[in-house]
Amino acid sequence: MEQKKGLGGWVMAALMIAGLCYAASYSLPYIKGVFYGPMMEATGASNTQLGLIMSVYGFGNIVFNLIGGFVTDKLDYKKCIVVSLLGTTILSVWLALAPSVINMYIIWGLFGLTTFFVFNPAIFKMPRMIVPDELVGESIGFFSFAQSISYMIINFASLYVYNLSENKVSQATAFSRVVWTYAAFTLVAALGCMLVFRKVKDVKKEGEEEDKFTFSQLLLVMKEPGLWMMIICGFCLYSTTLTASYFVPYFHDVFGVAITFAGVLGVLNMYGGRLFSPILGKIATKTKYVSRMVVFGAVFLITLFVLVLLFAAYVPVGVLVAVSLGTGVLSTLFTNICLAMTPEANVARNASGTAMGLYAAIAYAPDLFQHTLFGHWLDKYGNTGYIYMFIFTLVLLTAGGISAFLLYKKSRRENVFGDAPKKAEA
Repeated sequence: MEQKKGLGGWVMAALMIAGLCYAASYSLPYIKGVFYGPMMEATGASNTQLGLIMSVYGFGNIVFNLIGGFVTDKLDYKKCIVVSLLGTTILSVWLALAPSVINMYIIWGLFGLTTFFVFNPAIFKMPRMIVPDELVGESIGFFSFAQSISYMIINFASLYVYNLSENKVSQATAFSRVVWTYAAFTLVAALGCMLVFRKVKDVKKEGEEEDKFTFSQLLLVMKEPGLWMMIICGFCLYSTTLTASYFVPYFHDVFGVAITFAGVLGVLNMYGGRLFSPILGKIATKTKYVSRMVVFGAVFLITLFVLVLLFAAYVPVGVLVAVSLGTGVLSTLFTNICLAMTPEANVARNASGTAMGLYAAIAYAPDLFQHTLFGHWLDKYGNTGYIYMFIFTLVLLTAGGISAFLLYKKSRRENVFGDAPKKAEA
C-alpha cells in the first residue's frame, strides 16, 4: 500500500485535525491546570471542591469509557468525534454564561459524556485505523504533536484573553471570557472534522475481517495480559502528568511566582512534551518496542522527582522551573506514546475502540481520586502537601516502569513483530 512508505498528506491533515479535536475537547475540563487561582476566585471554590469536581469528571471517565469503547466499534467513529465536540461546545457556553461551583459539578459530570463516551475511544482509535501497523508509532507521534501545538495555541490564546481582562473586569467576567475562548475552539475543531475526515479511509490488513467487533469477543480482549500491562503503564504515567499540573500552584504558593507566569509554565508543563512526539514516534517505528522506551522514560522521571524532593530548598527557582518543565514534558510525552503499545499488547484492529475504551477508563482513572486527594493534602497540610504528592508519584512511576519492562519481555518472547533471530536448525 502507498501509506506504508510514510504518512500521506491527507493522513497528516486528519491527524492534525484530530490533535486539535483532542486539545479543544479537553482544555476546558482541565482548565485548572492553567487557571487554578482564577478558577477558585471566580467561583469561590476551595482546593477540595476543585478536586471533587475533577472526581466527578473522573467517575464519568470510568463509566462512559467502558461503555463507549464497545459502542464506538459499532458506529462510525469519525461521526462520534464531531457530535461529541458539538456537545462540549454547548456545555462550554453554559459555563461561560453562569460560572459557579454548583454548575461546575453538573457541567463536569456532563463533560464525562461529551469527552469520554464515544469521543475518547474514537479519537484514540483513529491514529491506528488510518495507517498500517508498522506506522502506528509514527501516527501516534504526529497525533500527539498536533495535540501539543493545538493545546498551546488554545491555552496561550486563553491566557492572553485573561491577561487583557483581569485588571479591567471582575474575576468572574475574566474567567467567563476565557471559557468563551475554549468554546470557540471546540466549534472550529468540529467544523475541521467535517471537512477533512472524509478524505481519509481506514487501512485494512490482508485477510482481516471487516465485521464490527462483537460482544462475544469482549471477554477475549479483557483476558489479554499485554493490554493490562499497557493500562498500568498508562495509569502511572498519566498520574504523573496530573502531579506535574500542580507545579502551577506550587510555584505560586511556595515561591510567589505571578499567576500569568505560572500559567505559562503550566501550559508548557502539561502540553510541551507532545512537541517532541514525532521524534519519539519515529524512534518507535524504528525500534518497534515502545515498552522499552517507556522503561527509560519512567527511570528518568523518577530521577527528576527525586531531585525536586531533595534539593528544592537549596537551588534557585530557575533551576526548579527547568526541572519541573522536564517532568511535565517527559510525563506527557510518554503518556501519549503508551497508546502505540497496542501491537505489543496483542490488540486486534477491529477491537481497537473497545480496547481504547478500557484503556482510557482505567489509565485515566487518577482523575477520579487524585485531584481530591491532592486538594485535601493542600488544604490540610499547606505546602507540605506538595511533598506528599511527589512521594506518591515516585511510587507509581516505579510500578509503571516495572509493568513496561514486563510487557517488553513478553512481546520479545512472543516475537510480536517477527524480528527475533531464527534458531539454527539441528
